Amino acid sequence: MTVRTIVHSSDPPFAWLDLVQPTRAELTDIARGYGLHQMSVEDSLEPEHLPKYERIGSTTFIIVRAIDAEAPGDCSTIHEMTRKVAIFYGADFLITIHRTEQPFLSGLKERYESSAIPVGSQERRKGYMPRLLIELINGAIETYEKPLEKSEAAIDAFEATVFGDLEFSGTLQNIYAEKRRVTQMRRMLSHTLDAVQKIVPASEPTAPLFQDIRENAESMHAYADELLEEVNSLLSIQLALASHRTNEVVRVLTVFSVFFLPLTFIVGIYGMNFDFMPELRQRWGYPAVMAGMGVVTLAIYLWFRRRGWLRG
Repeated sequence: MTVRTIVHSSDPPFAWLDLVQPTRAELTDIARGYGLHQMSVEDSLEPEHLPKYERIGSTTFIIVRAIDAEAPGDCSTIHEMTRKVAIFYGADFLITIHRTEQPFLSGLKERYESSAIPVGSQERRKGYMPRLLIELINGAIETYEKPLEKSEAAIDAFEATVFGDLEFSGTLQNIYAEKRRVTQMRRMLSHTLDAVQKIVPASEPTAPLFQDIRENAESMHAYADELLEEVNSLLSIQLALASHRTNEVVRVLTVFSVFFLPLTFIVGIYGMNFDFMPELRQRWGYPAVMAGMGVVTLAIYLWFRRRGWLRG
């Protein structure tokens, strides 16, 4: 385990501890020192836990999931796409727990390590510490922006392919894979939004900060929801176009079969080799039958054309 003190203040007492890949025993020792609930500690160790919010006594427990910038582009599960950050927050401490370093969190730690705590006890308590919590959650939420923009660009490319004249293969599978990724991001943002809406400002001066984080979470969730609706529509259009193409092929085959069905019937009759067939002994019998078949074909063609069944 790596324990790093990012912020430390004695007036008023406050500390931000960052724990990277702690063991159960190590985290239990720290939990005893800060009075953390054992059930919350268990949740913080579970790698696939969804975002949540709990308040036990004077301690707030929050789980957020941030997009992993190093995740493979074709991943589509929560564990592959995101990384969990558990946050314990009290009046005089903030503890972040995660298994791997994450860019948004590393940048935030560097900034707070190099900055000084604002002067004034009231400012420290009512502004500094809530702002730190909000920036942590906002940082996790903002990691979804680039992947969602990437998904939007992919959906636009799929639309150009689907409605273009070029033949394509595998597009349906790619659209479905993109749908799974957007669905997982929307699911994470939905849980994050539920958690954020339960956070209550500690005082009136900090209320705008909490309102801002709610608006950011709602905006990102709405973005993911809109993309999911688009990709669902695109998937439906793709299936409809595939069905339309199949119907076009069946229509052409049906037209050909209708043309040849009466001709096959006539040929079948004359192929029975009975003695008393019409015009069997006449010199003009064969041309007459061929002419009759031509008339039948022409009649079918004119009828189809009149009904509009030969149009593309």
